[in-house]
Amino acid sequence: MSEPVRQMTVFDSARERLGVEYARALLGAVAAPDQAATVVAELEAFVLEVLDRAPGVAALLESLRVPVAVQLAALDKTLAGRVSAPLLTFLKVVCRRRRFDCLRAIAREARTQLRAQQGRVEVLLRSATPLDDALCARISQRLEALLGQRVDLVKEQDPAVIGGVVMRVGDTVYDASVARSLERLRQTAADAVAQAARESLNLFATALESKA
Repeated sequence: MSEPVRQMTVFDSARERLGVEYARALLGAVAAPDQAATVVAELEAFVLEVLDRAPGVAALLESLRVPVAVQLAALDKTLAGRVSAPLLTFLKVVCRRRRFDCLRAIAREARTQLRAQQGRVEVLLRSATPLDDALCARISQRLEALLGQRVDLVKEQDPAVIGGVVMRVGDTVYDASVARSLERLRQTAADAVAQAARESLNLFATALESKA
């Protein structure tokens, strides 16, 4: 099984690029490492609990038709005293620049950049059945020795894997599932059949030419 391919639109690509820039600015504005971790966690919580679960609020903050003053007031009403001052200030900057539609990309990239600063990497393990904690601990230890980084292991259950595991380290996917093995076997068989067909056609063409 191969990793699903996401068809990225021009708008998606632009949001991802802006996510990188804004995330860098957010982390650059926070001096203390502990505070950076807090701010990123708060940003992720805001995306999950407000933007994802309250579509009306998300629509208000992302709309280009709503006056910025109204959006800023909504941020103050919703978040003042509930999140750190650096995050609220940052969200207001994003709001003034009309880039709230990029906030999910910013949150993802902020987590990625924070991990890089901390010498950590996220590893996603996808399997058809749950993986026990002892096995995951061994996998983490082995990966940390190989990568020279601390590993944040994320487990995900996916019946489509069939057997084995699919592991993603950063942007790289390592597929050790039965499904992937079957796909490789199918492709090998298809290639062999195609090659045999080409050879047969060549022999037939040669035979015709010899009779001409």
